[in-house]
Amino acid sequence: MSHPFRSSTLFATAARTGLSARAVVYWLVAGLMVRAAWRPGADEEGYSPGDVFRSLETQPAGQAVLLAIGAGLLVYAVWRFLQAGFDVREKGDDATGILARIGMVMSGLSYAGVGVAAIAVTFGRNRDGGAGATETIAHFLLGQPFGRFAVALLGLSLLGIGGAQLWRAITERWRRALELNGWRTRLVPVINLAIGGRGLLFGLVGLFLLLGAWTQDPDDVRGLSASLGWLRDQPFGFWLYAGGAFVIGGYGVYSATQARCLKFDC
Repeated sequence: MSHPFRSSTLFATAARTGLSARAVVYWLVAGLMVRAAWRPGADEEGYSPGDVFRSLETQPAGQAVLLAIGAGLLVYAVWRFLQAGFDVREKGDDATGILARIGMVMSGLSYAGVGVAAIAVTFGRNRDGGAGATETIAHFLLGQPFGRFAVALLGLSLLGIGGAQLWRAITERWRRALELNGWRTRLVPVINLAIGGRGLLFGLVGLFLLLGAWTQDPDDVRGLSASLGWLRDQPFGFWLYAGGAFVIGGYGVYSATQARCLKFDC
């Protein structure tokens, strides 16, 4: 028997709106990364949503687009909170289910922060670059008693999330929530690579957090944006960085596919 929320038109609309906004953000980030790949050393390398928002602000109708993206991401965050609070996906109240629902809350908080950042740019805030959320949190924690253990726990958590994403890609468990048919089935390899690649990127960020916890040096910590920049500076960096752009763009394809094909009646 399906959860009553799944048959709610409001719930479905919130999901599709939020997932569409998430897809747009991933595509814009990937687009700036592709541009940056051909412009080494450019001032705007486009590694993060913040870079996208600051770049988009100067475009025609850019502020209106930013407001729409920000609102969509906030709707997505509310949808994730509803999933967790009302156990819409019926994960249960055992240890595994609680961890899954905590993950939904964390996802909601993360995208709510990105949505607020998009809106803030339109009001003249958040215009400067700087450390991302991961680095900011890690820098704060490393200055606290037992902070290195908290940072290490964050790193292990991201490694676990990355591993879970890889497993989702290998087993194609993500397909269970989607109604795929027709030409959309051709997107499966792209989505598998995107989910698995995103898992590898999470794992890389987790390793940098563990390194920072070990050395207790905040400069050793890298979030996703800085990790992508680090990949670009390695041997074969252009191809690694291009692969990162493909992964992020592909996850946008996954988000758009979810927005169109997510099941709400099962």
